[in-house]
Amino acid sequence: MIDTKKLRENLGNFSTGIIIACARKRNFFATKFFNKNFFENNQFAKKFEDFWQSFFEENRVGKKISQKFLATEFKFKNHEIQNFIDEKILNKIKKIFADDFFGMTINSFSSVSLDPPLISFCVDNNSTNLKFFKKNRYFLLNILSVEQQKLSSAFATPKNSHKWHVEPYFFSKFGNPIFYNSLSFIECKKHRIIKMGDHHIIIGEVIDFSEIKNSHPLIYFKGKYQSLNNS
Repeated sequence: MIDTKKLRENLGNFSTGIIIACARKRNFFATKFFNKNFFENNQFAKKFEDFWQSFFEENRVGKKISQKFLATEFKFKNHEIQNFIDEKILNKIKKIFADDFFGMTINSFSSVSLDPPLISFCVDNNSTNLKFFKKNRYFLLNILSVEQQKLSSAFATPKNSHKWHVEPYFFSKFGNPIFYNSLSFIECKKHRIIKMGDHHIIIGEVIDFSEIKNSHPLIYFKGKYQSLNNS
């Protein structure tokens, strides 16, 4: 019989990078501005969500609204982020909607396919975040830099109410959090979820990605954080 504790220690010899998988919860707009039970039990909820996403993605007026009230309009140029929203307003938005986001630290990330563009990671069957990954249509992965060890630890701690206050973040076009010091982000549409042993394998189809910061990655090796120093 395999000793699971010793197996975990042995698997720890494989060094990995670290990501934070996060997203806004399903029917973010609906549950905030309409009757929650109605949207959870009515097929109109999905249509509303599809309309809202298309509205922000394709409609010029929608883009302006998203810039002012939901998402920070951003551009990536020479690894610098240009924000077009007042920081005080953005902080108020974050405080109002803090309970509508979820996220967790993961080191099981892997590229699955380039054509179609698919990635995967694993979530423990007992994780409180699993139900949100099952319900959500979109999620985002922050690939962490060496400067984000505290952020990683915060999101690795269950029920940490302060994890969203460790580092500033802005929003993707689908309203998912992107942390300022991340090396890059990958935004995905849920492709498939497979239950395998004591974990669920989350497979996502890549719909957007970009580099954010030129830095060293945060590495996990033998149960401890490491930094990759190329100097």
